[in-house]
Amino acid sequence: MVLAALSLTAACARDDEPAMRARLDQWFSLGESVGFSATQECAAGAFRLVDPSIKAAMPVTSGAGEMLLRLGQSGRAALDDRAQPPDAGLVALINRDRASGMQIRRAALEGRACMDDTVESAFRYALEEPRSTLAFDRDSGSLMILDPVTGVLVVSVGAR
Repeated sequence: MVLAALSLTAACARDDEPAMRARLDQWFSLGESVGFSATQECAAGAFRLVDPSIKAAMPVTSGAGEMLLRLGQSGRAALDDRAQPPDAGLVALINRDRASGMQIRRAALEGRACMDDTVESAFRYALEEPRSTLAFDRDSGSLMILDPVTGVLVVSVGAR
């Protein structure tokens, strides 16, 4: 009975850790997991980075307008704007294109329901750290924040 309940819970999960890691590995060099949780409505994880560089498969931009353009072209992009933290970058994205910006914001807000205290703390810190990079993948609905200061990548996925 316990095994049946566990398999039913896994089938209802939004994402699982191996699938999330496989997707993220295209863009980042991941080390050990700091935390991970998923339900049917959300998924969240934090991963140590082996290398804080972003791989070539993730287009890196320096402004909200450029990020929105790249999202339209490839479905994914990162915003590395050293003049402002990812939290302010998210506001700039919403101000430039409400629909896209709110899609990214929803991933952040809805994914928080799956964050334990450790992942939420890493998320909050990275969101306000000016050296952090905000990234988004439309296909998976994943918001990612790479924090080079702590060497952690935080991921938040909401309901689609």
